[in-house]
Amino acid sequence: MKHLAAKHQQRGVALIIALVLVALATILATKLSFDGFLELRRTTGVMAAEQALHFGLGAEALAADVLVQDAQLSGGTTTLAGAWAQPTQPLPITPESDPEGEPIGTLQGALEDMQGRFNLNSLARMADGVRDPLPLQQFQRLLASVDVEERWAGLVRDWIDQDDIVSSPDGAKDAVYTSQSPPYRTGNWPMMSPSELMNLPGFGADRYRRIAPYVTALPEANLPINVCTAPALVLESLVQGLSGEWSNSPAVLINARKTGCFPDVSTFTHVATSSNPQAMASRGAQIAATSSYFQLTTRVRLGTTEFTLYSLLFRAGSGKVSPLLRSFGTP
Repeated sequence: MKHLAAKHQQRGVALIIALVLVALATILATKLSFDGFLELRRTTGVMAAEQALHFGLGAEALAADVLVQDAQLSGGTTTLAGAWAQPTQPLPITPESDPEGEPIGTLQGALEDMQGRFNLNSLARMADGVRDPLPLQQFQRLLASVDVEERWAGLVRDWIDQDDIVSSPDGAKDAVYTSQSPPYRTGNWPMMSPSELMNLPGFGADRYRRIAPYVTALPEANLPINVCTAPALVLESLVQGLSGEWSNSPAVLINARKTGCFPDVSTFTHVATSSNPQAMASRGAQIAATSSYFQLTTRVRLGTTEFTLYSLLFRAGSGKVSPLLRSFGTP
């Protein structure tokens, strides 16, 4: 009887060991399968991103052609009536091996004139050896028009300029930024992207969303604003006393721009002078009707994944177009 009980006990232990081994094998197989799935997804994502970048570079070449043609046909004036500014439909992307086959994705691009926006780097502009006060005043008016406190203008100027001096009661230097958690230093360099505004302590995403459509970060501090393409709020920020001149009747501005430049430099000067007789004397050459900097936004959809490429394009006086900066995800 003892021998029979021992045999049953051995069988029970063997069964438990077998079940444990099966469970371990199942866990191992599941892990290998899951790791293989993750590796496949990772590889697919990397390949899709690489493909998207190449499609984006192709979109840049197409945009360059459009901008070159615009320079040749426009007579030197950049307006929203040009072919470059017209909306486009998504283009199907088909496999290279089967151009007539089922599309594997879509590509869509849109160009925007960056000289129609306020250039944040103009806040560091010098005039007669001192800091030009006009960009600061304009930015203060622009901030107020989107319900953002004017004091941020001084903070932005101190973030950009290359000295260690707090330029105004609203400014800030390293003493403020090194007290943050984690601590960091003042930029003291021109902005590469307007999203750097969120480096300012407390500025936040909400304020950024309000001001983002009206600002840019271009490499030249002395660029004029193109009055033919600037949004109403940017136009009104150029001169004190223009609040509501175009923003109160947005349809007028939109309809007038379908056929050319509105307001042109002469019309803007007349309106501004009527509002503030001394205004244009100080504005000088800071307005124009032509542009050199454009942002191309390319959206590439491959399967269920979407990529967005932002390209800053520079159009030289000769008409040649060159990419200056590229970024995925944020402009």
